[in-house]
Amino acid sequence: RFVTKKALALGLKPIVVVNKVDRPGARPDYVINATFDLFDKLGANDEQLDFPVIYASGLNGWAALKEGEVGTDLAPLFDAVLQHVPPHEGDENAPLQLQICSLDYSSYVGRIGIGRINSGTLKPLQDVAVYNGPESAPLKARVNQVLKSEGLERKQATEAGPGDIVLINGIEQVGVGVTLTSLEDPQPLPMLKVDEPTLTMNFCVNNSPLAGREGKFVTSRQIRDRLDLELQSNVALRVKDTDEDGIFEVSGRGELHLTILIENMRREGYELAVSKPRVVFHEVDGERHEPIEMVTADVEEQHQGAVMQALGERKAELVNMEPDGMGRVRLEYRIPARGLIGFQN
Repeated sequence: RFVTKKALALGLKPIVVVNKVDRPGARPDYVINATFDLFDKLGANDEQLDFPVIYASGLNGWAALKEGEVGTDLAPLFDAVLQHVPPHEGDENAPLQLQICSLDYSSYVGRIGIGRINSGTLKPLQDVAVYNGPESAPLKARVNQVLKSEGLERKQATEAGPGDIVLINGIEQVGVGVTLTSLEDPQPLPMLKVDEPTLTMNFCVNNSPLAGREGKFVTSRQIRDRLDLELQSNVALRVKDTDEDGIFEVSGRGELHLTILIENMRREGYELAVSKPRVVFHEVDGERHEPIEMVTADVEEQHQGAVMQALGERKAELVNMEPDGMGRVRLEYRIPARGLIGFQN
């Protein structure tokens, strides 16, 4: 919903892809109507509400333009992108303007910035000015490599122009929202806003009686090094030391964000203990504020009462209730983030 609202505000025209239309319980008409209502609530204009629809089965690898058709490949989807998405308008002779919107990290080349070139051209070993917003002082730096994606592979490019999505390395100060621009005629863009963390947990050494039986990285130094590595590409994560040795306070965007990090560390051989998640509070104008989440629950009508009672006990506020006429109902709630902890269990 949040991404859709930003896309509509930017004037982008959506292409709606209804997936899993080959399933017995598929409801493409309901999905399209619900999508239309969502776009309308988010302030879409008439052109955006007149969106093209593609019917697809991702598992079987086909797409079709009409409901009930069975396609042979995904060509209709790609053709729709070429038809409805306008080409990027930018002048390759204008000053360089590239804003970093995502990060990656490599142990060989360090931090990698990912973004789309708005104007100008970018080449390897080119000197650029690095800005953290229009009001910041510029920093002169040199781009090492310029890479483009071809399928799932990254290949070095000798030059990239307007509209190209590129990966650059060699600039350790690069971060989300940073603008790489021309030294002679700088045109920095406003910084992008990254959502603040909502939950925090303590990561520490496993000191239980069964410690050391599963992982090969068990010391506090190894855990801290892994968290520092995660910070290189995970822009919504925050890590800080506590007063106790070997205990680190890790903050992220909800349970799922932190759960993915913990599971990745476990699979990589790290053994650690974690505390119960806690909500991050902020003081705003002398008042205590806490994060509020939007929850959508699709349940069978026979379980509607139990779910509503459970959410009500967690201080949730019902925003919308919409039955689909086929025995299921969709419940939309606003709920404090602390009320969601452990709710799915």
